[in-house]
Amino acid sequence: MSFRRLFVHNWWIVVFVIMAAALYAQAIHKKNRLEQKLHEKVEALNHAKREEEERKQELLLRLQSEEDPDWIELVLKEKLGVTGEGELKVVFE
Repeated sequence: MSFRRLFVHNWWIVVFVIMAAALYAQAIHKKNRLEQKLHEKVEALNHAKREEEERKQELLLRLQSEEDPDWIELVLKEKLGVTGEGELKVVFE
């Protein structure tokens, strides 16, 4: 039996193998896209986590320094516009 005759009688096997390869390639491509999206999401979450940890540290330092008189004076000056003794307050219109 020649190769041509074998191919003609079993054409459906070749078609099946080609279709299976195409489906496999499509599935791999889809998996790679999903994996890339998930990596990007993980990176975004890690970045947000680092920012929130920095914010937490800042807030903890702020909480610890609330009893410090210098800190209280600084907050009063910044937020309420209070001036210290011997200081002159200038207001521009």
